[in-house]
Amino acid sequence: MKVLIKIKDDRLSFLNKKKLNTEYKNMLNTNVISNDELVFSDEYITENYKIVSTFLSELVKTYNLTTLSFQNMEVAALFIPIIAKIKLISIINFESEEVLPYKFCEKLIKCQNIKFISAQYIPPYMFEMLDKYGIIPESRNEILFTSNFMELNGLSTYYSLFYKYTIYLDFPLSSEDLSDFKTFCKINRHVKKIHINIPNKFNLEEIIFILKEYKHKNVKIYIHGDVHNEELIEYLRKNNKSIKKKYKISLKLSYSQKYLQNNLAKQTNNNILRMCALLMLAIAIFSSGYIFFDNYRSMKEVAKIQDEIKDIIIATNPEEIINDIEKENTGKVVVNNYIASLTTVNPDAVAWLKVNNTNIDYAILQTDNNEYYLNYNIYNQKDPNGWLFLDYENHPDRVDDNIIIYGHNRYVNGVMFGTLHKTLYKSWYTNPENQIIKYDTMFGSYQYQIFSIYTVVTTNDYITTNFFSDADKQIFLDTIKSRSIYDFGIDLNLDSKIITLSTCQSDTSRLVVHGVLIEE
Repeated sequence: MKVLIKIKDDRLSFLNKKKLNTEYKNMLNTNVISNDELVFSDEYITENYKIVSTFLSELVKTYNLTTLSFQNMEVAALFIPIIAKIKLISIINFESEEVLPYKFCEKLIKCQNIKFISAQYIPPYMFEMLDKYGIIPESRNEILFTSNFMELNGLSTYYSLFYKYTIYLDFPLSSEDLSDFKTFCKINRHVKKIHINIPNKFNLEEIIFILKEYKHKNVKIYIHGDVHNEELIEYLRKNNKSIKKKYKISLKLSYSQKYLQNNLAKQTNNNILRMCALLMLAIAIFSSGYIFFDNYRSMKEVAKIQDEIKDIIIATNPEEIINDIEKENTGKVVVNNYIASLTTVNPDAVAWLKVNNTNIDYAILQTDNNEYYLNYNIYNQKDPNGWLFLDYENHPDRVDDNIIIYGHNRYVNGVMFGTLHKTLYKSWYTNPENQIIKYDTMFGSYQYQIFSIYTVVTTNDYITTNFFSDADKQIFLDTIKSRSIYDFGIDLNLDSKIITLSTCQSDTSRLVVHGVLIEE
């Protein structure tokens, strides 16, 4: 393979040159240098990394370049090892439609000069990893899962890959499944159980080899398949003991229901015990599957409700509703008609909240307590997602000292405050576009500048809607600002009006975001 290197605008572009023009074909050198472009053979690059890196460093310095752009991952693989040596480069761009490989991400985080990476597809779990090392990732297209393996096990975050204890494999495995399983084994440190459905000997050997390669021990592989599979039974009979002894990996065959039914009369007490174990395992698998699909169903249901709400707002003529509202609120003028229209969906609708670059774009409800909408949605239907709601002590028709909004952290399906955790990422909270919270009521539209983001052991000290003294308010402002994971450089005073977004981070902690009113 020949690699063409061209200078274009502020970047150095690397392209796969499969066909050389006539003048290059007539030259005997393994690499070519001209005024317009450079051509290197892949053999020359791999054998002369030091020379190539020195030459590229001088080229970057001479032309004051900041960006390296790769046509595809094959070309990028040749140059990833030397990026750290090209100190002036801070931006990496991958042009192809391919998914950014984890092995590239692993090497790039060691390059202290790299600050920004752009690719067509970057898996979500890599965002957390890159952000941790101060690299801002840009995925030009959203990708939730890169393979059936990742989707089946809900592996969308680096945290879930690292701590996963039990996984499921659906054979036969695709090349993407195998690649992601390798990445999983490289990151994970806790997996102990693997359940395999419809097994085949070839994939089973691949899985064992990968587990061995990444030094995973004391792993139990449960094989769910027909016991009449003679080839599989023979393989297990011959190899199970040696695999367990050599690799610390045990293989267990779970009998199918069909086999148990056909051989019920022949079963001994041990067979009955195995059937019970299988039943318990099936219940466990069903429970895990139910949780996964319930979250997926919940996400779809919320999306459906959101679409229905928007249709209702468009279809509703709010004039009569507005007249009634303005009569009840003498001296106030409804400026956001769509909030008034929302009351036809639910009379408790009082506002609308939007947080940039999250899924938070919801109607806000309020009732006479802070419990009801933890368990019911905007249609007053029983719903584990609940809905976002305003603290019952807040006044929906005025700007209180502290407007407090609650919601469930549905981390898995991303609904309600399920994406509020994004505010903890450096790449999110340092982006000025994300620092503005939009809050609309019937009587006004408001913008709040984020000044504090933090997690805290469960406490009520930030849940105060209005203050009885300036001293109390000053203590409150000083406390919540000092907790922030980042200094936003925002000054507060006793006239400051605050909005607070509060959700669970764990059983014993809360994730809290505060903003100060900048436009009224």
